[in-house]
Amino acid sequence: MVTEILEIFWKEKLRFAQYCFDELATLDAKSFQKKRSSGKSPEWVLQQMVSYDKTFRFYLPISLKISSFFFFHSFKDQEIEKDLENIRDRYTPPAFPPHFWEIHISDAKEINIKALDPIVKQHCESWKEVLLELELKLSHISETDAYRKRYTSLTGIHTISGAINNSTEFCHYLWNAYMTNTN
Repeated sequence: MVTEILEIFWKEKLRFAQYCFDELATLDAKSFQKKRSSGKSPEWVLQQMVSYDKTFRFYLPISLKISSFFFFHSFKDQEIEKDLENIRDRYTPPAFPPHFWEIHISDAKEINIKALDPIVKQHCESWKEVLLELELKLSHISETDAYRKRYTSLTGIHTISGAINNSTEFCHYLWNAYMTNTN
């Protein structure tokens, strides 16, 4: 079980993944692999999101171990909010679509892949597997460590909550840049 402070952001990440899977469900292999007016295909967008989360999954335990060597004080809620604001300001994504908030999901195993095309389904399953593995790693983080340890990445040093949110915001940025309002 993911700790309470991380669960808030993790559920949003899962909700976003489910939203993407729902949107991709109607595509066949040809339209999945075809470049849109944005210059990128849905396949490319999904691969980028999977790649980003694979990197997050890989570096999370390493960052937590490195963070253990330093005697950081615990975060205050205001510091987490500031971290989240900085991440939001970096990507400045538009608001999630209204029906996004109707998606109810609490853990990665509940993600439902509705794609009928085998190629689309395979790519979605790949991302779901990464999310399952990432959730397992997040579930090993104690409430204390969630407030104390840092995640180091190319985008900076974040709270663990911020790192989850950074992953969601980056994927949302990709989705909006290459998938929204394009044909």
